[in-house]
Amino acid sequence: MTTCKFCGSEKVVKHGIKMGVQRFQCKNCSHHFYDNHVSFARMRVNEHVIVTALNLYYDGLSTRKVQRQLSDIFGETVSASTVWYWVSKYGEMVGEFVKTLAPKLGGKYHHDETAIFVGGEEKWFWETIDEDTRFIVASMVSHSRTSADAIKVFTQALEKQRPTAFYTDGSFAYDEAMKKVFYTRYKANKVEWVRRVGIQARQTNNIVERVHGTLKDRIKPMRGLKNPKNLLEGYVVNYNFCRTHSVIGKTPAQAAGIEMKGWKQLIQNATAEKTIQEVAQKQAEEIAVRVSA
Repeated sequence: MTTCKFCGSEKVVKHGIKMGVQRFQCKNCSHHFYDNHVSFARMRVNEHVIVTALNLYYDGLSTRKVQRQLSDIFGETVSASTVWYWVSKYGEMVGEFVKTLAPKLGGKYHHDETAIFVGGEEKWFWETIDEDTRFIVASMVSHSRTSADAIKVFTQALEKQRPTAFYTDGSFAYDEAMKKVFYTRYKANKVEWVRRVGIQARQTNNIVERVHGTLKDRIKPMRGLKNPKNLLEGYVVNYNFCRTHSVIGKTPAQAAGIEMKGWKQLIQNATAEKTIQEVAQKQAEEIAVRVSA
């Protein structure tokens, strides 16, 4: 059964042949696609090549080394800029898609931030992780390390799920943020703030410190970041949904009740969700035009 590469619908019809390849049109989203060896929408390269490229890249290889590996493994000739295009495109698209998912978290959050270099300038990468599932709940890059920055990342964490306990070091940037984001008069919803300093902070937050190490291992061969947005979104996606965690024996997403693993499944689901939203928006615009006419 042929399904649409964009929305996954089975409502497709044949729509001509080009260069000996059958062309289809989806009756659901109106997109055209070809019946060939490629399953990702608007791509000419097999999905296994793209998924392998993403896995190799987030495992620490540069785009040029990924390029060479693709040639050796698949005999596929692509440029280093093409590899970076895949990283950028799918990092952003899948990053937006996974924000709509609702993981079931343990509720004990560990938070910390670390310095990274972006364009030769030192910035801060903030990260909040759920203890039981190892799921990255919130992340952000900022120029500074202020209460306003802490409020932004704490709000992200709260939007996923209200924690029962929040572990931090002794930074004064957290004082106002904890009051503004997590304060409640109701005892049942109270968030326990576990604040440690010195060696106790290291022992309390070694979970998030280890994740910082994973990120820095990836950044080190790049000698800092030039454009952090898509790389860091992809890094979080790869950590939560693609890498099997050595301690829990599964991905953090699986530990959080989301049975979705690997870049292939994520890309297909993200493409379908994006297409469905585009179709709904187009229909709404057409209705608005008819009403106003």
